[in-house]
Amino acid sequence: MGVPTYSPFVAEFVGTFLLVFTVVCNVLSGDAVWGGVSIACVLTVSIYALGGISGANFNPAVTLSLVLTGKKDLVNAAMYMLCQILGGLLGGAFASMLFPSISTSLGPAHGFDWVSVLICEAIYTMMLCFVVLNVACTDATSGNEFYGLAIGFVIVAGAYGAGAVSGGCFNPAVALGINKWGSEYTWPFLYLLFEFIGAALAALFYKLIRAEPGSALAKLLSEFLGTFMLVITVSLNVLGSSPAGAFSIAASLMCMIYALGDVSGANFNPAVSIAIAISKKKYMGRDWDVHCSAVSWRNLWNVNNFRYLWQGARI
Repeated sequence: MGVPTYSPFVAEFVGTFLLVFTVVCNVLSGDAVWGGVSIACVLTVSIYALGGISGANFNPAVTLSLVLTGKKDLVNAAMYMLCQILGGLLGGAFASMLFPSISTSLGPAHGFDWVSVLICEAIYTMMLCFVVLNVACTDATSGNEFYGLAIGFVIVAGAYGAGAVSGGCFNPAVALGINKWGSEYTWPFLYLLFEFIGAALAALFYKLIRAEPGSALAKLLSEFLGTFMLVITVSLNVLGSSPAGAFSIAASLMCMIYALGDVSGANFNPAVSIAIAISKKKYMGRDWDVHCSAVSWRNLWNVNNFRYLWQGARI
């Protein structure tokens, strides 16, 4: 029996509803310790439940990244986005009914400015879209069973570090669902803009890396991007005194390994590259230079720039 033509749109509505409902409930209840895990888990189980029907986007930014990489047509994408936004608004409305005396709105956390907020939203939306493209939309990883875990746990990676700066939406439907019931209605559109920029960056990196996955350029970009996401997650968790820093850092490493392990081996660490080189199993010669160069330059860039995101803090 075939799937009815309307089923993917219903699946996107339901999945986004469940996601935003969970996000808003955690935000309004003020659960800083388990909120990120709760949101990641509902996203993971919804992906496994509905991925076979709609692809389980549940995020207009993810849908945009699929359009930009030629994996989804514009008409279908527009219908997906509409269902996602409606599901997010309704999810936010239902959650707000459970907390009638509490409201929230988007914006910089205390001590941060809008530049920091929007950079965080763009970076972790990029990570989310990039992981989706690599674990769920690539021939090299097709048939895997880890795709839902890898995608869901991007939320754990971002929620405990970047979440302390921007609130950690990484999804236009979430931004609208949260702030529709808050007091400021103009700011969500800044979130949406930079989340869509993150989606475009994810599509760009995906095309550059997956055009020739065995090339030196692909391996260099793979190590560069994976190490970037690992180090920014470490830095934000350390500087923000995260209640779940180790978990968040481990999640970022796990997600990027699942996304890029088939391209470069996903070392993301000069010590790992040295150990592999000494064992003489792989990455000798030119590949060794590629891995070390990518990791070293990315670490240098991160150290010099995270201080801006976390003003006044010291590593």
